[in-house]
Amino acid sequence: MILVIGGFGWVGSNTTEALLKRGQDCVITWHENHDVPAFLQGQLDRRLFLEPADATRFEDLERIGRKYPIDGIVVAVGIFDPGAQSPIPGLRSYFDLLLSVFRAAETWKVKRVTFTSTVGVYLGLGPGPVKEDSPVPLSSPYALISYQKIVEIAATEFARGSGVSAACVRLGGMFGPGQAPASPMLVTRLIHAAVRNEPVSLDGIFGGTSGEDASEVVYIKDLARAIALVQTAERLPHEVYNVGGDRRVRNREVLEAVKKAVPGFALDLPSGHGGASPILLPSMDIERVKRDATYSPRFDLQSAVDNYIAWLRAGHAK
Repeated sequence: MILVIGGFGWVGSNTTEALLKRGQDCVITWHENHDVPAFLQGQLDRRLFLEPADATRFEDLERIGRKYPIDGIVVAVGIFDPGAQSPIPGLRSYFDLLLSVFRAAETWKVKRVTFTSTVGVYLGLGPGPVKEDSPVPLSSPYALISYQKIVEIAATEFARGSGVSAACVRLGGMFGPGQAPASPMLVTRLIHAAVRNEPVSLDGIFGGTSGEDASEVVYIKDLARAIALVQTAERLPHEVYNVGGDRRVRNREVLEAVKKAVPGFALDLPSGHGGASPILLPSMDIERVKRDATYSPRFDLQSAVDNYIAWLRAGHAK
């Protein structure tokens, strides 16, 4: 049974679904939010169980371990308050989370702990594709990225000292069911605008807003399945894995896919490169996760866009 910390979040809930599809029973923790996503509700109290817990408290996790035979942990949660006046509460929460999870993993003698990280650790390394062994800058322009680097270092040291397998998956370029409509992913903004027949805001888009600007695009269902494959792999020769798209996708391709799915959607993007002061995230090489976890994407751009639009049209808000 896999414990998913952050299983009510966007990445966590989709990862839980992917684990269930791989035959893994799951326990997901809730602290404040416990609205179960529609795609998980059919498994409640059958193969999926909910437990209230503050994951920064070992006592809460210890209680879960007494109730369920936990043999793996996925941590798909980030504790961060961008409006905090001091960094100390955020750092303390991260350290408390890590220590709580590490103590639980060691106590239960789990097979593996998997942490989600971000493509943002590669900021400053150019357009990519970047590999997992690329030297990562120590400093970061955003606090959240700094915290993710702390998680990666701590997980690696824990694995070396404890004998418990630990993996960190660097995620990027994702979209799909559960994502907020105001996401900085262009594909998400276009899809929501097309389905709702509303204007599109291009403020704060990752990767630029001109037609020839390009970035990674990976469907959340593929990304979640990759995390599940990493978590359940019999053996992992590495402790860090890139999980993203298998190529850079031009914005004009994204727009064409949305227009094909929603005929009549009227929007044109500026030609060329560099619209709207883009945040330039590098693309990631994903050969390692393909090789070590037998991952390959199941959705191409068009089928992913079609699937997400069908989900929204079925009455889901995001």
